Amino acid sequence: MIEAVLFDFDGTIADSSEGIFHTALYTVRKLGVDKEYSAEDLRRFVGPPLRQCFVVAFNLDESLLDDALVIYREEYNKRGKYMMKLYPGIKEMLEALKAIGIKLGVASFKYEGLVKECLDYLGILNLFDSIHGSSLTENLTKGDIINMVLSDLGAERKNVLMVGDTEADLNGAIAAGTGFAGVTYGFGFRPGEVRKEYPFASSAEELFDIIRKINGGNMIEKIETKAAPAAIGPYSQAVKANGMVFASGQIPIDPATGAVVEGTAADQAKQVFKNVKAVLEAAGTDITKVVKATVFLADMADFGSVNEVYSEAFKDAPVLPARSAVAVKTLPKNVQVEVEVIALA
Repeated sequence: MIEAVLFDFDGTIADSSEGIFHTALYTVRKLGVDKEYSAEDLRRFVGPPLRQCFVVAFNLDESLLDDALVIYREEYNKRGKYMMKLYPGIKEMLEALKAIGIKLGVASFKYEGLVKECLDYLGILNLFDSIHGSSLTENLTKGDIINMVLSDLGAERKNVLMVGDTEADLNGAIAAGTGFAGVTYGFGFRPGEVRKEYPFASSAEELFDIIRKINGGNMIEKIETKAAPAAIGPYSQAVKANGMVFASGQIPIDPATGAVVEGTAADQAKQVFKNVKAVLEAAGTDITKVVKATVFLADMADFGSVNEVYSEAFKDAPVLPARSAVAVKTLPKNVQVEVEVIALA
């Protein structure tokens, strides 16, 4: 059961290749190295600690490494760090993992302060429970950095998944005793070159599916939207689990004002279905996927007029949902109608 997921930064969360490659080439040119480098040479620059990157990718002489680090960090802070973007679907995946209670961390060879700056620049800093990177004063391995995140999160190693795009990430996970999942859209692992004993994803969506499958599909996701009345109390507007959406009962409150819509039971039913549709949309589905509906009425005499609104709401459904309609003594806020639904996700 996965309770925490740790992410590498470069090549896993963000495509920072433009800034990294620009800065790396700027650095070696500044040091007087006049040589052309291939795309494959540049790809090798990402993964190991920065000092080692200059040796692996450019075979830079040991005597030039200290100067290279100074030049690189200055140029990257000035220009390189702004040449980055999130990989498609990453933010949505992180938000989905957060919504189902999974703790999130970052374990990167990037300098720790810089990692936080980059995450903030990309608008996702607040999604992480722990962030650690390399140090200017300590020679940390990837395993060391992962252990620092684990210490913050307090999660059992067997229930933690490290996600990365290079062998350094995999080796760090092995050293720290966590699980590992690789991505093939970054700088290191390529499709067809993956380790068969580990799961690999070619997109954020595939990565989320891997985590879901590891957890046996038993992931409960909270659904929340401002387009429907907020959940006032110990409940959620809806939850998604095992391919189904279970929506709480909706009453005729206008989410823009927080007030009950006045009028007949049919008038109130129209607002109820607006709210139902908004919750389903937030869950990634729609009213045509509803399999069960329950209608609560304060007065069964209103069934006919409410049924007309109900029929209009489900007019595009290929199969009408199963339904119950019951009269109750009192509904919240003394409204005349409430509807709850269960739908396919």
